[in-house]
Amino acid sequence: MQEQVIHALPDLLSATSIEQLRQRCHQLIAKMGLDFFLIGIEAQSPGGSPPRVETNYPSAWMERYSQQQLAIQDPVVSHCRQSPLPLIWHRDRFEGETAQQLFEEASAHGLSVGVATSLCGVRRNHSMMMSVACDARTDARTDQWLQTLTPVVHLLCSYAYEAICRIEEVSQAAVNLTLREHECLRWAAAGKTSWETSRILRCSESTVNFHIRNIINKLDVSNRRQAVARALAWGLIAV
Repeated sequence: MQEQVIHALPDLLSATSIEQLRQRCHQLIAKMGLDFFLIGIEAQSPGGSPPRVETNYPSAWMERYSQQQLAIQDPVVSHCRQSPLPLIWHRDRFEGETAQQLFEEASAHGLSVGVATSLCGVRRNHSMMMSVACDARTDARTDQWLQTLTPVVHLLCSYAYEAICRIEEVSQAAVNLTLREHECLRWAAAGKTSWETSRILRCSESTVNFHIRNIINKLDVSNRRQAVARALAWGLIAV
């Protein structure tokens, strides 16, 4: 089964959208006997683009994880930020009362064992981590099984990173913002409201909103905040 996964990895590079990439990642981890995956990307330098996550982790868990900023307490995230070596994670990796509580909550959502790995990108000033998981008992047999998956997960992380870079390079090349859209986007990134931006640019608030809607459509996002995040990630604006 692992050989099938390895042979299928190049298929990730032909994905034409992030959603298609997510679907293919899900199919590959399912072949490995896993249920969930998470890809996290963050800038390697302060002031870079905001972190982004692509995952099929349970939405209820991800909402709580984000709201409570649990990444600060997560030993798996800490390991991936400090080391490129893959990590097999389970209950025993979560030491201390706070980490144990985090594990118990994650386990209640079907995230009880897994493998995590990371890499620093050579094509962008970003690092990426990937974690794959399922609901299984922590025992010697499970640990041995995860050991066999570790090199495959590391390869999956590398291919997924390259696929994301290719998708976003194509998308970025297709984006053509007008001068006024750039101005509105820059002020949105600075935290200005549409009304404040209209005062700065000496135009109506409805005009600013018109440009913001165009930006959202061009960047293929759902709202102003996502537009700013994607523009920063793609280097369309700087803060």
